[in-house]
Amino acid sequence: MSSASEAASQRVRAGSATPPSGRGHLAPAFDDPLSALPETAQKLLVAAKGIIASEGFDALTLNSVSAASGENKAMISYYFGNKAGLIAAVLDSVIHDEYIASQNRMKDIDPKRRTQGLVEEMRRMDAAAEEFRVFFELLPHVLRDETLRRRIALLYRWYWSVKLEWLGIRSPSDALDDPDLLGLTQILSAVIDGLAIQAAIDPELDLTHPYRVFNKMLEGSGFALPAGETGVVAPAR
Repeated sequence: MSSASEAASQRVRAGSATPPSGRGHLAPAFDDPLSALPETAQKLLVAAKGIIASEGFDALTLNSVSAASGENKAMISYYFGNKAGLIAAVLDSVIHDEYIASQNRMKDIDPKRRTQGLVEEMRRMDAAAEEFRVFFELLPHVLRDETLRRRIALLYRWYWSVKLEWLGIRSPSDALDDPDLLGLTQILSAVIDGLAIQAAIDPELDLTHPYRVFNKMLEGSGFALPAGETGVVAPAR
């Protein structure tokens, strides 16, 4: 096992090691790809998400995950503690790698293409239809479970910080203290989530039009996006 995978394995199992990002011991840190998890843990997560997406939350059992993954049921307890821990890890993993990939794509983008790139990344998120289906299946249970609700709140803060990186902000965690930037990232998340709901209801829905209009709205809003290496947001004109 590689050193990265071993470290991830220890994070999965060791309850005392909680990364600063807020992610607990049941899955990798927010800024780690899921591939950093041990292969068995990855297979269990993929199987759990597939069951939720295709059959719904009620079909998720330790036996069904074991059968779908081809792994011994005891491995769920080993890596995630119990079913609740597995559900928490599934929540963490939804859209996770898409966001990691987006960070890499936007890292060195030409500032002149930043608005266009931002909208493209939002569209990429909505293209992950199965991932959103898993999220929507879990959401009613999250709202009734205080532990899961707090966990998803932390996850949303990570979503917001990634969007600030899309905008060219070099210290996204600090930038969340700016009410205007925080508000902008919350709106961006709301657009992604809202269009994902519409697309889940109607899989034939063409999202080209709303994102084309949203791009025009951003460009004409007067909210100046950062340019260059400084990550400083210019005053709106």
